[in-house]
Formats: sequence, structure tokens, C-alpha cells
Amino acid sequence: MVTILFLAWTLGSVLLTLNVFSPLAKRKISSFPAILFSYSAGWLIGDLLPQWILLNIGILLFFSFYDIFSHPIGWGGLAVHLIGWCVLILRLWVIFNLPQRLEKKMEQQLGNSWNNASSNFRPPGSMQEINWHSWLNPNVVFDDPRIEIIVDQEFYQENDLKLKLDIYRPKGSKKFLPGILQIHGGGWISGSKKQAALLMSQMAVQGWVSFSVTHKLSPEIVFPEHLIDIKRSLQWIKKNADKYGVDPEFIVTMGGSAGGHLASLMALTQNQPEFQPGFEISDTSIQGCVSLYGVYEFIEPFNDESIYPAKAKLLKIVCGGIPDTKPESYYQITPANWISNDSPPFLLIQGDTDALISTNEAKKFFHILKSRNIQDCAILNLPLVEHAFDIFPTLTAQCIVPTIERYLIMIHENYILKKGAR
Repeated sequence: MVTILFLAWTLGSVLLTLNVFSPLAKRKISSFPAILFSYSAGWLIGDLLPQWILLNIGILLFFSFYDIFSHPIGWGGLAVHLIGWCVLILRLWVIFNLPQRLEKKMEQQLGNSWNNASSNFRPPGSMQEINWHSWLNPNVVFDDPRIEIIVDQEFYQENDLKLKLDIYRPKGSKKFLPGILQIHGGGWISGSKKQAALLMSQMAVQGWVSFSVTHKLSPEIVFPEHLIDIKRSLQWIKKNADKYGVDPEFIVTMGGSAGGHLASLMALTQNQPEFQPGFEISDTSIQGCVSLYGVYEFIEPFNDESIYPAKAKLLKIVCGGIPDTKPESYYQITPANWISNDSPPFLLIQGDTDALISTNEAKKFFHILKSRNIQDCAILNLPLVEHAFDIFPTLTAQCIVPTIERYLIMIHENYILKKGAR
């Protein structure tokens, strides 16, 4: 019995390792639970590798008490596990060297604007510079003595429901600091405003104010109620700009997955009355957008050639039907339909091994942005990177987040230059 358990665990470890490099659940044939498991396993094992190895060492010690290593099968299984760990470590080595590739890609796309942008944060350049403490204990990002985090500020109430946001800002009384409106992911049906804490904390150190907001969730509501809630939060932020030291004229949106989609719509539907019922005259202008592994395609999941049953099922809940029965909702929810010549700059980031969202979505959306001559736009496709890579301060996040921070600083510096020229 112990031998069977050992073999099953070894085989499972092999499959989970392969899943990190190529998701085993396929979008066209797999159910939503299968895709979600494939993504979760790939993300956790790939990015939380130290914890995964420690867990496996503990399991190996457990089997050692049953003399599994007195047989050739035990030593063979141990060799398989060691090879798997080495392969996963090689993946992290690729991630560790990723910042150099990102630097080159951003320079190619943005030129002097990128080269002239300054940032006090750098990705780890050696093993000693990796923040192992935060990797092993993600909560340390909330304990930076240079910043203050103000939680659960109510920005909207509807009957018994209260929508709240968290604020990350530098300590000390400062005014007119650039702002970030952070929108959580979760497929429009779940999520936490603690997502992206690493970036918000580090940007607060550099003198930015971040607002991490919530919104009502499906299936209790259908689109565009999610977007309307986010616009309500922006209205509250601008009304309270003096109190929290943020510049109401420079706020960028940022989010991942469904949050990346909503962040994109916030940047593209500025001051659209149909998404601001009851506060139509409020200024909801946005100066830039960073969308991580965002969702941009909403009709294709229903097409025979590009069918994605799990996503289509989710969209039926979010939009209250299918494209044939709810054409207006699907038009409104598609970011590409709102791109104009006045749209702000975008940074799109997508992992190549994302189990949930195809890289083609970001590429097509970026192509449309470029065709409309939107300035300072860039796209980064990340090799061997899974969905939600920035949730925890892992090595992957530590290597990628500084590029996002530098991009934010770049568009703010460009904004100041243009403002001074007027």
C-alpha cells in the first residue's frame, strides 16, 4: 500500500511539474474546475517553489519511515523528484534573467521615453538581492515603515451593502502625488483588494498614492454595474484628493485578469454618461492604464473556431445572457469598442503559459491600440509565466514589478512635461 501511494505521489508530481510549463487543461475541451485547478497548480508550484520543495521533502521523510528507500523503486522515485525540482529551478533561472529581456523590449517600443524614466526600484541582480523574506512570508509587504495603509474606507453604500477601498500612501503630509486606482481580479465574481500589494507598497515608497477598490460581484449583478462601481470609487477619490494627498488630475488604472479588463474600460470610457448614472457630470478621466493578463475578447468564446466553453459559461453570468440575446452588453463590455484617438497610454502584460487567458487576446487588443496611434503603449509577453504572477511577492513578481513601476513613472514624467509645455 505504501509503495502504491509513493508511486501515485511521484506520478502526480511529474504531472504537476509538466503543468507548470504547459497547462494540462485545455480551454477548448476542459471544464472550468479543471482549468482553474490547472492554473492554480501551475501558479503555486511554479512561483512558490521553495515552499513546494519543502513540502516534498517533508513527504519524502514521511515515506522514509516506511523503508521505501530500501527498495530500488524508492531511489528511482527520489531521482524523479530531484529531476523535477531541477527543472523547476531552471525555470526560475529563466525568470531571474527576464528583466534584461524586458528592458530591451521596452526600449524597442518606447525609445527615449523609456530610457529617460527613473526608478529607485530594481529587480534582483544576484541571489543575494532576492527578497527571500517576502517570498517566504508575503505579509511583510504590509509592514513597510515608510508607508501607511488605510483600510476599509467606504466610498459607496447601497441599501445594506457598503463598498470599500484601501489606501497605500507614503508617510508624511504631501500633496498632489500621482495616484493609482487598483482593481482586483477574480472573474467579476470574486476577488480581494489586497491583490497587487507588492506594487502598491513600493509605489507608495516612491511617493504615489494607491487606492485598491472593490465592486459588487456577479451573479448578483450584471455588467455594466461592475464598471459603474469603479467609476463611483474614482468620483470619491477625486472628491477626497486633498485629504489623501493625491493629484486628481493624474490617476492611472491598474488591474489583473477581470481587474485588467475593468482598468482598461476605465481608461477608455472616460466621462461616458451611460456608465455614470446619477453622477454624469463627474470627472472620470484617467491618464494611463496597466493591464496584467487582462480579458479583452468577449464574442470569440462563443464562436465554433475559437470556442472556450468555460469562459462562455462565465460570461453568460456576467452579462446576463449570450451575445445573441444581450448584444448591447457584449458591445459595452468589449474594450476595443471604446478605443479613440484620445485614449491614454497602455501597458499590457501577459504570461505565455497562462492557463486562463490566451496571449492572442492581448496581442489583438494591442494591435488595435497601435492602429489608433495611441502614444506610449507597450506590450510584454512573458515566457514561462502564469496568470496572477503578481499576487505574491515571489521571485517572478520581484523580477517583473519593477518594470511596471518604471512605466508608471515614465507616463507621469511625460504628463508633467506636457503640462509644463502648455
